[in-house]
Amino acid sequence: MRNIILIFCLIFLCSCGYTSIYKNQKSQNFQINIIEMVGDNEFNNLFRNELGLYSNTDSNEKYDILVNSKYQKIIVSKNSSGVATDYKILVNTKINVNLNKETKKLEFNESINIKNNSNSFEQNRYERNIKRNFASSIREKFLIKILNLNDN
Repeated sequence: MRNIILIFCLIFLCSCGYTSIYKNQKSQNFQINIIEMVGDNEFNNLFRNELGLYSNTDSNEKYDILVNSKYQKIIVSKNSSGVATDYKILVNTKINVNLNKETKKLEFNESINIKNNSNSFEQNRYERNIKRNFASSIREKFLIKILNLNDN
C-alpha cells in the first residue's frame, strides 16, 4: 500500500509542471559591480561575498549598485535586575541599481527576535550566523528583483 502511494505521489509531482523560482539563478548572464557600500562593514562584506557567487564577469549586461545597510540590535525586554533578556536584530538594506542610465531604488528588511545568552562567545557566534543568513536572504530577494527588472 505504501509503495502505491509513493508511486502515485511521484507521478503527480513529476507531471504537475512545478519549477523552482531559483532554478536558473546561477546561470543568469549578468555582472554586478559594487560601486559603494555604506553602513555595517561586517554585513556589507557578507553581502558582497554572496553577490560574488552570482556575478558573471564575462557578461555584457552590467549592473552598478550602491549599497547602504543599517544593522541594529535593540533591547526588547530586561529582567528585574536590568539585564537585557531579549533582543531584536534588524537589518535594513537600501540598494540603488543603475541600469541603462536609469536608477532603481530597492529596499530590503530582515528582522528576528532572539534571547540573550549568558555565554558571550556563543551569543556573538549566533549573531554572526544571523547576519550571514540575512545577507543570503537579501541576496536572494535582490536577485529576484534584478531578474524581474530584466523581464521588463
